[in-house]
Amino acid sequence: MSQPESYPNAAFILSLIGGIFIILIGLIVMLIGAAVTFMIGGLGGIFGLLGVVWGAIIIYSAVQLKLSPSQHSTWGVLIIVFSLVSWIGAFGGLVIGFLLALIGGILALAWSPANMSTPTGYAPPSSTPQPSTARCCPQSDRSKPVDIKYCPYCGKELS
Repeated sequence: MSQPESYPNAAFILSLIGGIFIILIGLIVMLIGAAVTFMIGGLGGIFGLLGVVWGAIIIYSAVQLKLSPSQHSTWGVLIIVFSLVSWIGAFGGLVIGFLLALIGGILALAWSPANMSTPTGYAPPSSTPQPSTARCCPQSDRSKPVDIKYCPYCGKELS
């Protein structure tokens, strides 16, 4: 039996690789754009710089997804949004980066923790009934479950 994942592992890896592809293509676009527009100050490189920024945001979101899996929805949405935006400046990381990051973001949204109790309020439903608190009968001095009306030892009605 395998141990449940404590963070969305596949989403993290796919998003990380997708972000790397997007950064690499953004760098290439930036270099080509700067070389082509060298005579006017290299302003063509700004377009590729956007791709580098989008890829960096995807990588940051993937790392945060691993570090704080309780916020997997937030990081998944950011990964999806910036994978879509990566078409501007990095041509979607030659489509490969876009697809990897998009799938990673979708997996992050779909991930649900197996046995994770967090301070944010998520706790999986319990399959076993919780033990009820016991009451003590004043006459027989024995504890009884809360849901009974009469003491099984002495027959006295419990208040």
